[in-house]
Amino acid sequence: MVTPDLHRTRLLLVDFENVQQVELLRLDESFRVIIFVGADQKSVPFDLVTKAQKLGNRVEWQKIVGNGSNALDFFIACQLGRVFERTPRPDCIVLSKDKGFDPLLRFLSQNGMNCRRINSLAELHLKTTPAASVGETNLRRVIEVLGKLEKRARPRKRKTLAQAISAMFQKKLAQPEVEHIIAQMLSSGMVSESDNTITYEF
Repeated sequence: MVTPDLHRTRLLLVDFENVQQVELLRLDESFRVIIFVGADQKSVPFDLVTKAQKLGNRVEWQKIVGNGSNALDFFIACQLGRVFERTPRPDCIVLSKDKGFDPLLRFLSQNGMNCRRINSLAELHLKTTPAASVGETNLRRVIEVLGKLEKRARPRKRKTLAQAISAMFQKKLAQPEVEHIIAQMLSSGMVSESDNTITYEF
């Protein structure tokens, strides 16, 4: 298992079985990231891999060994325990929608370790990079809104997805811009389309 670089101020532990939307380029240089991938997860979105490469050795991948209920969670808990035994300790942030982490994180916090769980990077209130294009900002907005919905409540057809995106922007986006957002989602692996049905990967 990876030993954290304790010269960094913040360590982000990603439960990739639970959260696949990880906007790595929004993280500043104070972050070190370990992405925990389940034993049965066979693929990682190409867009995430290319963005991870830009962060160099600040991002590491940890594919867990073996299957079992909450197996990946135990790997993250083990990593937190290793950090807890070291001084100085970086701030630890667990990116996961699994509330099962909360009792452990509360215990560690009560014993002097600065750690918490977040559902998405939006909770960190990270600044948008100056280089981010309007198109990228719009895409983030769409992912954020859709991510708050249960999968069964999300649009299942390309046409209804386009209508939903248009509604998010009060119908102020031109149709080519809406289609561009859908194309970005498809190319990045956030969604897939088969037999005119949209499947969400986040």
